[in-house]
Amino acid sequence: MTYAMENQSKRRAQALVAVGLLHGAAFWAIASGFAGGVVNIMRDTLVAQQWKDEVKITPIAPLPPPPTDQAPVAKPDTSRILAPRSEITLAPLDPAIGLVPVEIVPVLPSGLPSGLPTDLGTPPAPKPLFTTRSAAPKSAPGSWVSDRDYPTAAIREEREGTTRFRLSVGMDGKVTGCEITASSGSPDLDAATCAKVTARARFIPALGSDGMPMSGSYASAVRWVLPE
Repeated sequence: MTYAMENQSKRRAQALVAVGLLHGAAFWAIASGFAGGVVNIMRDTLVAQQWKDEVKITPIAPLPPPPTDQAPVAKPDTSRILAPRSEITLAPLDPAIGLVPVEIVPVLPSGLPSGLPTDLGTPPAPKPLFTTRSAAPKSAPGSWVSDRDYPTAAIREEREGTTRFRLSVGMDGKVTGCEITASSGSPDLDAATCAKVTARARFIPALGSDGMPMSGSYASAVRWVLPE
């Protein structure tokens, strides 16, 4: 009987030790394995709660609507303002008062020294032009005078001769003057020479050094021979 009670006491003690070991293992597992997660969850909860307490959202009032009815803007007055005309009456000029001539004296600018000469002289003459191309006949000079132009009196008196002449040619190519440089001895032959040549001769005008037409001259002679 005593032995049975001792065995029963030993088994009860072993059961209590086993239960205590299980409780200790469970406590250790909770302390070591789940403590970090629980702490993190609690810390996140505390941080979230802290930010939730600190952040305050203030609503912004909406902007007022723009005014729909504006006061009309006054337009500027553009009407013309006319000043009254003032009549000025001038007294008639006394004929006894004569006009006194005033001498105009040239005034030098203040910036120039007074010793400079005032007479600068006449400007230089323009550079003279020279002929680069002489006047040239447009037609053959032999066609200017023919046998039909022979004076009747010279034919009757059987007079012959050579008349030398110089023509003045304008910028348009027409003859502007005729000068006898050597007479044939018969005034009527010389006069016929100038008359016929002046009426029939046409020229290409001379050219100056600037490339523009200019007046020129042309010299030649007419030999008067009695027609057969």
